[in-house]
Amino acid sequence: MIGACSGGEISLMRLVPLESCAVMILDWSSLRHDPDLKRVIKGDAFETLLGRLGINGDSVDTVVVFSSIDGHTTSGLLLRGSFNRKKIIADLKQSDWNENSLQDHTVYLNGADCIAALGRNTLFAGTHDGALAVFRAEKSVRESIVASPAFKKINDGISTNGKPVRALLLIPQGTLDMADAALTATSVALSLFQLGGIGQLLKAVNVASGFAFSLDHNSYDEYPVELCVLMRDEEAAVFVNGSLNAMKTISELAAADKRDLESLRALQKMKVDRRGEVLRLKMEIPATALFPERS
Repeated sequence: MIGACSGGEISLMRLVPLESCAVMILDWSSLRHDPDLKRVIKGDAFETLLGRLGINGDSVDTVVVFSSIDGHTTSGLLLRGSFNRKKIIADLKQSDWNENSLQDHTVYLNGADCIAALGRNTLFAGTHDGALAVFRAEKSVRESIVASPAFKKINDGISTNGKPVRALLLIPQGTLDMADAALTATSVALSLFQLGGIGQLLKAVNVASGFAFSLDHNSYDEYPVELCVLMRDEEAAVFVNGSLNAMKTISELAAADKRDLESLRALQKMKVDRRGEVLRLKMEIPATALFPERS
């Protein structure tokens, strides 16, 4: 039996380590049936990784990817679904993975990679240090990202239900540039964040200490995006709120091409509201802004 935890399954976010800087949450059960949204999040690369681990992508319901600030030491995937654990274990052993014990959990090691199970329907795959951090979070909520005050503020400000793609970025020293190394798993988040110059504004004023985003796909070939930005303080939030609303007045004559025009129109329709030091933005991104070849 691979490292099962007693009792019922706990939430995947509860298992994400406190030191995590970048987190992406994927509803894989719906994403695998949406080719465009799957392309946006580079789903093919994820399926290749699952294949290397001997896991059938159709058996995965939810994925959480996490990474610490250096992007390598404490990182990994948390998978929830209906897994054939006996087959996975047998395949791992045949593929030169070695069974070992780590913090009272049975794990499988191959070089720097580690795989373990937490409960009946949850698997971890990632680094050795990532596994240790997950085990600490499993044991104590104080070691989980859900105990972070910044996480609580951002999570309270963004819709979570029914969103196939969600991500968050917590920035220790108040600048988006500090966390670039941790964005491998959430690169789509910052690329969307740059639409209409929003990301450039926040970098320029150096006031963001974290953000979350959710992405969906509607029937009109548009992508509803919600951004929740945690500012350094309420004064900064007031300033950026005003700046974002001012950006909505930019003339369409400023657009350099059709794709730029589509992004600008999405910006003009953007809704912005503020709750203390938290800004919440809602906008709908046209497919042409994500896929230039459709312009």
